[in-house]
Amino acid sequence: VHSVENKRWVKAIKRYFYSILSSTTFFTMTFSSKFAAILILVSLTSFGSAFVVHPRQSSTVTSTTKQNLFGGLADAFKSDAALGTPQNAGLKNGPNFNEQVTVNGKKVQGAVAGQKLTAVAMKARVKIPVNCQKGDCGTCMVKLNGRQVKGCQTPLPSGKAAIQTL
Repeated sequence: VHSVENKRWVKAIKRYFYSILSSTTFFTMTFSSKFAAILILVSLTSFGSAFVVHPRQSSTVTSTTKQNLFGGLADAFKSDAALGTPQNAGLKNGPNFNEQVTVNGKKVQGAVAGQKLTAVAMKARVKIPVNCQKGDCGTCMVKLNGRQVKGCQTPLPSGKAAIQTL
């Protein structure tokens, strides 16, 4: 009974939209109204059965809550056992801290061996003037353990380091 009524309803709507499309009022309609009318007509013509209510059949339906979105790709996101245990992506032994660093007599905490002297001096809140960052201009000259070096290019040694600004 329901499917017969729904079919009549769909046919009536199709007739109505066919009459609109074939009449002269179609040419006076705005583009969006034309588009909506054509869209409804196409959906009713090709998907008319989608609007039909079918009576429920008495069959047992099993359902699961698992969504199989990736299908066969689910295994692609698993770890490969042949690779072995994953290693830490960071530094192997951590940073090489140098606790024997002073800048103008101030002890510097957290200085890392290999950092440029200008970066180490910044940790002690001492500014070393720099212009070129290449070591060409000589503006960044400092004394490291009594020897004149370019602060923007010289890495911090791992041993004792006494830095004096000029």
